[in-house]
Amino acid sequence: MDENYTVLVVDDEKVIRDGCIRFLEPEGFRVTTAANGREALDLLETEPVNVVLCDLKMPVMGALEVLEITGTRYPDVPVIIITGHGTVADAVECMKQGAYDFVTKPFRIDHLVLVVRRALDKQVLERQARDLQEEQARNLYSLALEQSRLRTIINCMGDGVLVTNRDMEVVLYNPALSQHLGLSNPASLPGPLSNYFDDAALRESIESLLQDAGEDPDRRIAQELTRGKTQLRALSAPFFGPDEHVLGTVTVFHDISSFKEVEEMKNDFVHMVSHELRSPLTAIKLQHKVILDGLAGELTEKQRHLIERAHDKIDGLIELINDLLDVSKIEAGHGRMEQVPLNLHEVIAEVTGLLDARATSLRIRLVLEQPTAPTVIRADRRGMEELFTNLLTNAINYSPDGGEVRAEIIPHGNYVEIRVSDTGIGIEETEIPKIFDKFYRVKDPSTRQVIGSGLGLAIVKGIVEAHQGSIEVESRKGAGTTFKVLLPVVPETEDCLVGEA
Repeated sequence: MDENYTVLVVDDEKVIRDGCIRFLEPEGFRVTTAANGREALDLLETEPVNVVLCDLKMPVMGALEVLEITGTRYPDVPVIIITGHGTVADAVECMKQGAYDFVTKPFRIDHLVLVVRRALDKQVLERQARDLQEEQARNLYSLALEQSRLRTIINCMGDGVLVTNRDMEVVLYNPALSQHLGLSNPASLPGPLSNYFDDAALRESIESLLQDAGEDPDRRIAQELTRGKTQLRALSAPFFGPDEHVLGTVTVFHDISSFKEVEEMKNDFVHMVSHELRSPLTAIKLQHKVILDGLAGELTEKQRHLIERAHDKIDGLIELINDLLDVSKIEAGHGRMEQVPLNLHEVIAEVTGLLDARATSLRIRLVLEQPTAPTVIRADRRGMEELFTNLLTNAINYSPDGGEVRAEIIPHGNYVEIRVSDTGIGIEETEIPKIFDKFYRVKDPSTRQVIGSGLGLAIVKGIVEAHQGSIEVESRKGAGTTFKVLLPVVPETEDCLVGEA
């Protein structure tokens, strides 16, 4: 690096200037010279210089005047004073004016080179320190800007934000959370979580996230909380430091009171309308039955045909009303009704037995495969009957004449898998994610004759989830469909008690 450094030698004696060139250039320095201080200042304005070797006393302008000007204009350039007539007082004065060092004539070559190198090292270190300070200042500014931006975003959020450290202390919360919780006076930070929430479930969630964050860093916990008339949905997650160690948790609170109110109004409306419709429809159905039985007089063939069609339409409307009520119950959280130990084999066998006549009339083979040992689950019998009735009815409706519908019970340790498969028309891959949506029906010309409300699979999914199970579907266009339902089984000890009872 030395060959990149320029040394300016300022001395009124040419022999000193030439001598410095001979001494310093072999050491890798570039050397330029000036006969007095004025020439030196002119050179400093036109070309970069790293170190100045300046004679103390010179005509026109001496070292003290040079030091005064360079200290203001070129503070990064170290100045080394050289003189043969200097005194200790001169040295002190030069050092006060900002000189880096003081070398007396005659000087040794090795000593002069050493002093120049030290001056250059000082210059490099000062530049590096200055660069680090500037970088630190930029980083601090960026950090302060980011903190200010983040604080503004959090404070302007409509959702409440609560941040805790690893000691379960609240270190940050925003005005929205204060409004949700009704905090009139700001609490001191950090403060115990109990000062803000007395909800045991939330504390347990945060404790669980802090303890298990290392095993599952992507874990999230969602729950609903009630604060007076306010209902909140809380989503909690851990956050980590640069060393991947958990530092605390962040919980976002969303006010769902209005959604709950609308949902309750919707459910009440569905109940009211369903009951108001079902009563007159049932009365009309009974009147049609009286007419069809001939109790109101003889019917012509055309009259009987028209009334039978109307009778079928009424059955479809009553079924739609029942489906709406079932969906309403599930969405209102009443889907899990009386869940008791239940022999799954009996339920599915009973459902397949009831549907066997319909399958036979459509020339479809209905097959049930199940292990000899009974499978006991904890479930609501009516819910299970409705679940498998919907799945098997769909399989029969969407299978062609001569097809096959198969129901299988497959044990999987703590779970049991029930597969309902058919050899029907299948489902397009793009349609599969939508089939569990309410009122959604697969658009296919070959299924227009199938009557349905589009609620059956939504009810099935709701019943499965109410029993802590899961459902998935595999299908290929033209190659049939398979629904897989996974339900937890009753532990063997409880199963034995059920058998003994």
